[in-house]
Amino acid sequence: MIEHDRDQNSASDGSGAGNESRQRPYRISGLADLLPDWILPPEGKEHIRNARKEMLMAARTLLDAAIERQEQGPAPRRTVSRVEID
Repeated sequence: MIEHDRDQNSASDGSGAGNESRQRPYRISGLADLLPDWILPPEGKEHIRNARKEMLMAARTLLDAAIERQEQGPAPRRTVSRVEID
């Protein structure tokens, strides 16, 4: 279990009520947040967070389309027809 999970579990069961002073001022949401500012400035971190959000939204679109196709049922089968050339 990582530190973030421990913080979530203790907050949900109420056992961490006396630990308000230990709360972090920010939440780590990805690898970019772990990089120091001299490697990746805050503007770059924001760009990476936005790009990650766009990728997740693209995945959502793909899943929505797949669900839509599944709900429509199987596609009608196409048959092969012979064309005679004179």
